[in-house]
Amino acid sequence: MGSLFIRSLIIYISVILATKIMGKRQIGELNPHELVITILVSQTATLPLEDNNMSLANMFIPMLVFVSFEILASAISMKSLWFRNAVEGKPIFVIKNGRLDEKQLKRLRFTVDDLLDSLRQKDAFDISEVQDAVIETNGTVSVLKKAQASPVTPSQLSLGTNEVSTPIAIIIDGKPVCEYFGKEKMKSSEIELILQSENKKQEEILLLTIDDNGKTFLIPKRSDK
Repeated sequence: MGSLFIRSLIIYISVILATKIMGKRQIGELNPHELVITILVSQTATLPLEDNNMSLANMFIPMLVFVSFEILASAISMKSLWFRNAVEGKPIFVIKNGRLDEKQLKRLRFTVDDLLDSLRQKDAFDISEVQDAVIETNGTVSVLKKAQASPVTPSQLSLGTNEVSTPIAIIIDGKPVCEYFGKEKMKSSEIELILQSENKKQEEILLLTIDDNGKTFLIPKRSDK
């Protein structure tokens, strides 16, 4: 039992490292060759679990080969447009200038129901409002609505606007977060000053965020009753 636990832990860590090396894409965003590599890695990782007498080398070597292939394919794709198009494919218009292209739908084996479902997921419930729709290389659909169906922007109304930044969490669940998104944002002393201005203790805070302009947003923890 102990050896099985250790083998399982080693396999788990190995798969996590392999997927981390290959990137952070979600399953629904994988290109075909990335999906194949992901399936092969997961299948290879299960072999030592099915046979305790099998050496872990029978997992590590194929997994190393698969990950190396993925890194190599990604590197070549960055250098060669022809290779990238051959492996990943090209984005394809299924609606262009408001006209549905049935030929491309058949080529992609995309039914009208599939298209309508994808459009709804992009908040395009009325296909007559769609100017362009593109099937991306990972199978998702990008949608451009017609001008009359698009929200009005401040620039169209000649209104002045101030740029906003993404708020960064500095306290989560009562604990300070000095580093977020891989970049140091706040020092502990700066967080303490904000807490004093909010008249709160950090253990009383569920979430505290701040943007580049110094605007804060605080969600206190609910007190137990």
